[in-house]
Amino acid sequence: MWKHGEAWKRGSVDAGNIQNAYESNLYYALVLKTIREDARLKEFQGRQYEDMIDRYKELIEKFRILTIQELAAKLSSQIPVSGTSSAASSEIGILKRAIKSNGRMLSIRKLFDEIPVLLRRLCPCMLMSPISVAQYIDPSFPKFDLVIFDEASQLPTSEAVGTIARGENVVIVGDPNQLPPTNFFNSNRIDEDNMDKEDLESLLDDCLSISMPQEHLKWHYRSRHESLIAYSNMKYYDNKLYTFPSPNDMVSEVSLVHVDGYYDKGRTKQNKAEAQAVVDEIIRRLSDEKLRNDSIGVVTFSSVQQNLIDDMLADAFLKYPQLEEFDRASKEPVFIKNLENVQGDERDVILFSVGYGPDKEGKVSMNFGPLNRDGGWRRLNVAISRARKRMVVYSTLRPEQIDLSRTRAEGVAGLRGFLEFAEKGKSVLASRAGSGTKTPDSLVLKLADAIREMGYEVKCNIGCSEYKMDIGIVNAGKPDTYQLGILLDGQNCKEAATSRDRFVLQPDVLKGLGWKIMRVWTLEWLDNPEKVLKDIKDELEKGAAVHEAEAEQTNARPPEEITFEKVSVAETEKYKSLACAYNTLDISNMGLADKFYDPHTKSSIAGLMRKILIAEAPISRKALMKKTLSAWGITRSGSRVEASFDAALQKVEKQETRDMDAVFYWKKNQEPEKYQGYRVEDQHGNKRNMDDISSYEITNAIREVLAEQVGLSKRDLIRETAKKFGFTRMGNVIETVISHAIDTAVQRGIIAVDDGDKVTLNRE
Repeated sequence: MWKHGEAWKRGSVDAGNIQNAYESNLYYALVLKTIREDARLKEFQGRQYEDMIDRYKELIEKFRILTIQELAAKLSSQIPVSGTSSAASSEIGILKRAIKSNGRMLSIRKLFDEIPVLLRRLCPCMLMSPISVAQYIDPSFPKFDLVIFDEASQLPTSEAVGTIARGENVVIVGDPNQLPPTNFFNSNRIDEDNMDKEDLESLLDDCLSISMPQEHLKWHYRSRHESLIAYSNMKYYDNKLYTFPSPNDMVSEVSLVHVDGYYDKGRTKQNKAEAQAVVDEIIRRLSDEKLRNDSIGVVTFSSVQQNLIDDMLADAFLKYPQLEEFDRASKEPVFIKNLENVQGDERDVILFSVGYGPDKEGKVSMNFGPLNRDGGWRRLNVAISRARKRMVVYSTLRPEQIDLSRTRAEGVAGLRGFLEFAEKGKSVLASRAGSGTKTPDSLVLKLADAIREMGYEVKCNIGCSEYKMDIGIVNAGKPDTYQLGILLDGQNCKEAATSRDRFVLQPDVLKGLGWKIMRVWTLEWLDNPEKVLKDIKDELEKGAAVHEAEAEQTNARPPEEITFEKVSVAETEKYKSLACAYNTLDISNMGLADKFYDPHTKSSIAGLMRKILIAEAPISRKALMKKTLSAWGITRSGSRVEASFDAALQKVEKQETRDMDAVFYWKKNQEPEKYQGYRVEDQHGNKRNMDDISSYEITNAIREVLAEQVGLSKRDLIRETAKKFGFTRMGNVIETVISHAIDTAVQRGIIAVDDGDKVTLNRE
């Protein structure tokens, strides 16, 4: 307090500010106390923290790439690898046959119906319109895990319910401030002056009316300059869209060109002067080697004006065929659309033709077609938010000629406001509570004053939306741009939802827009403000030339290609196959047949059985007995032989399963339910009889067949499974045994058989 007393005596503190001075001193002391008591704050160094941010960015970038690779690997692993031949009824076989015949005599819907499992593996994500879903996918088709609707504000609920019914879950994506469904093009008779009953209820409206759970996506991605979205953000989104300022924030990329002409209201309903101005601008841009790199879109208020500009541009292209060829070959050719069909489109440069305006006598009708309808403001919102880089509005109509006392249409009021905005810039945007009137942090003001004392022009809280650039230092050589943007760890930083937003996404967006960014940390400013100011000055003296070159190079950089490890088909088949060799035990002579019945031989018989089980389990009782008897030279069984065999078998630890009339023995530690693989020929090229193979082994072969060929008839599945064990000809025993294995696999939930006798794998 003695400092305040001294300040009082010096006159720097008076009755008017002594309380503020006291509170400032108190808060400063509390800040210093908190810093001293927290090791993280006490040892804070900006450079180390920025290094940690850089490492964090590297890690999430690696994670992003790994996630893409993992997703690709998982999806690729679901694609069946089939050999040269497939069963005719299998889904792989059906698809191969359809490809070979180029789909002759087979509709897409029928093909989809016949390969439901394979289709979802090959195309786990299908992009379809609701009409296509109804046309190509039968309601009995297995349901999709997720159905997503985009632009749901334009979709009538009646057209969506069929698609919703084909999914387990649904996500509805749309903007209630954009176009609703309309009957506008359902009739050849179009009366743009009387369309007050054209709009329909949308899927999005119905979802909002029943209070479905909602998530709001606020970040605006399209506009490369904030002025392009500023009016819509203020007028229709309550300034809640998250937009980012541009380095040339002091200029607007929305401009108004007043055209001397008239609207031919009584006859053609055209505005030829505007149309000619738009076509001239298109030709000018396509003729310029630099300007032609920006794609162009034209938006009109009426279909009549749209058709006029389309015809006039076609005539211009007849004069300049090289420009037409260039436009046709470009990635984004020129489009000309009206309010009703432009939603979802975007271009670098949008040329806007209002069309409506004073007639030959100078009279202005307050009828602006679609804008006069209920919800006409939504059409305006769509139309004025299509540009990425620049928007030019061509109009014979001036904003002051729109008399709002003669109309109550919100769309018309929005048009007048937009024309004023295009003519005069951001200064006409109405200030709203919480819409960009945020007071800068005291540290922002303090730092800005210090930079001004260094001789630089500074602006604070730059931006039209809730997101602000804390400080922008004006470029002395280009006074309408900023040379350096400064981000502090204050309120703007605090309001970011996540660390990724705060330290990765937001700075990356700003750099992508052309900003040169520097961070200033509060702790470093409190500790050594002179050093912070010196660092800022060093950044400024480096100049913007290098940064501009880097930004240009970044913008021109092609999309990153992510490489994937490739495995040949042969390697994949070999890796995925469950087949393995049958390792038989070579059995030597154990004695004469008479010895087999000797009680003293029981231990030897049991020992041999254990060896056979270790080498060959699971093994059928018939095969185990045959191998055991052969060691004593016995070729035929009988009651006496079986009695001695069973007596010895009781001394062997084992598990037992049964398939129909056949018994199979397993090692004690084997789990039949978890048994993997199936065995084919032994080392001598010998095959087992099919009735000597356990249903658990056969089931694994069945799984492999279905994995390779997806789904096929039971008859073909029996045949393809038999081939796995080396049997090319069918017989009653083979059919009976494999059919029993199929039935067992169905009971175990491994496979499923539909009403049409088609067998498929169940999801595991």
